[in-house]
Amino acid sequence: MRTWALLILALAIRPALAQTTDPVDYTLTVDPASLVSAVREREGRQARYVSFQFTLKNNRDGSLVLNVPKEEIVVEEDGRKVLELDLFPPQAQALSVVLALDISGSMARGNKMEESKRAALAFLDRMDERADVGLVLFDHEVKKAVPPLLDRDVGRLRTHRDRIRTLIREAQPTGGTAYHDATIRAAELLKPSRGRKAIILMTDGLDTNSRTPLQEAITAAQAREVPVYTVGIGQPGKNDPVTTVLVLDRSGSMLERADAEDRNLRIDAMKVAARRFVELMRKGGRTTVLPFSDQIDVPEDFTNDQAVLKDRIRRLKAFGGTLLYDATFHGLETILAADPPGKRAVIVLTDGQDEAPGSRRSDAAVIARAREARIPLYMLGLGPRDEINEEVMRRMATETGGKYYHAGSERKLIELFENLSIELHDDGIDEDALGRLARETGGKYTHIKDLSQLSILYQQLAEELQSTYKVTFVSRRASFDGTARGIDVRVVRGGRTVSTIGRADDVARGIVVPQMSYGVYLLFLGCLVVLLGVPGGVQRIYRAFGGT
Repeated sequence: MRTWALLILALAIRPALAQTTDPVDYTLTVDPASLVSAVREREGRQARYVSFQFTLKNNRDGSLVLNVPKEEIVVEEDGRKVLELDLFPPQAQALSVVLALDISGSMARGNKMEESKRAALAFLDRMDERADVGLVLFDHEVKKAVPPLLDRDVGRLRTHRDRIRTLIREAQPTGGTAYHDATIRAAELLKPSRGRKAIILMTDGLDTNSRTPLQEAITAAQAREVPVYTVGIGQPGKNDPVTTVLVLDRSGSMLERADAEDRNLRIDAMKVAARRFVELMRKGGRTTVLPFSDQIDVPEDFTNDQAVLKDRIRRLKAFGGTLLYDATFHGLETILAADPPGKRAVIVLTDGQDEAPGSRRSDAAVIARAREARIPLYMLGLGPRDEINEEVMRRMATETGGKYYHAGSERKLIELFENLSIELHDDGIDEDALGRLARETGGKYTHIKDLSQLSILYQQLAEELQSTYKVTFVSRRASFDGTARGIDVRVVRGGRTVSTIGRADDVARGIVVPQMSYGVYLLFLGCLVVLLGVPGGVQRIYRAFGGT
């Protein structure tokens, strides 16, 4: 009897050993970062959709395998074969990508704009000519939105891609940053596309200007099954709060024009420029408006409400003289009285000089107070240089850690206010937000500190998108129940598994609900209470028999 039992056991083990020791043709590697599990509606049916990506390499020569048919891909969830799945093979003619490029004003610093252009062009060069590509250029709003062509004719695709190259080369940095809105727009452009889709989003800063929150961008990409590959360039931001005072000259001379070719009066130009400063503020930034002439107004409370701030600016009227030094000193005291945390600055705009009988405080007193408080002064002179005391204003700025700017025209003034708002509020990339956007859509986040590596990364992304398989299927478990679902994928040919087995664990995030009767549950709870009381009971017995 024992002999027969051993024989049966040997026969049972032999197939398993054969299966594990037989050489396989391919190495299959699942990208765990690509796994996305979300409830959404498709074709009128709401269900939990699971998707992930994998690559296949030929074990004989290490080359990528790009032509395995759908019929040979077997996916199992919790050990049970998935009967219906969508497979997007790595074929160029089934790939649509939208490049979303940040062209905000901060991109002008440190050669970031030129390096990002070079990287985007390198990506286009590395993409197969049959792949369909679109483009979104954004600053504080979407400036250009070119959808994929939706035409697989190689000649027309080549012409379309040349147009995208031209738009990238001609892009100029200006304004703030709104990559949430850009992501939503890119996802909309990909909606009609068939096959594999992806967004590659590059930015160097915080999202300071989107009309939509991050979650809406994530939801938009998930709804269209579009992974977002996010690239953050430069330094990570500290996300410190920023508090500023806008000290704005509304003296009678502001009723003139800064330049003969300007259409608007100086005060109207100042209103436009100040509103742009407000529009480009980070969402956590706060400011207040301190108007002055030969009188200094009482500033209202600090706020980040753009509508309130714009209304304060709109109501300014020009009259009287110029108490420049007293107004600047009052701006310093306004911030000190609030004592806000984080970054602080006073921005002063004037078109003239401190006029007789003049301020009670001197320029030296203002500088001393600013240095004592460690608050930089940003001084802006508007109009002809001979009407402005540039020497004093420059000294007030440089000796307090700020900067002096001259605006000879309305256009230049608006540009200065835009750049100043960006400089003060956009202090680096938001790695948490970019990581979440990539992770929850099935893409990847990459931080590029060394700009010379940006083109290399974009070429790698082009190769990755053209060499990975993407699988999507409807999960048997419509909701998370607190347990992990195991997902296995393999290549089966002629009844034999010819690849290694790739695995991805979709870890459920939820509360474990006891699946038992309340009687049994209470019995276990009672046992737990008894066990918790055992140490105390033992101790009491020990002491009763004379223990210490």
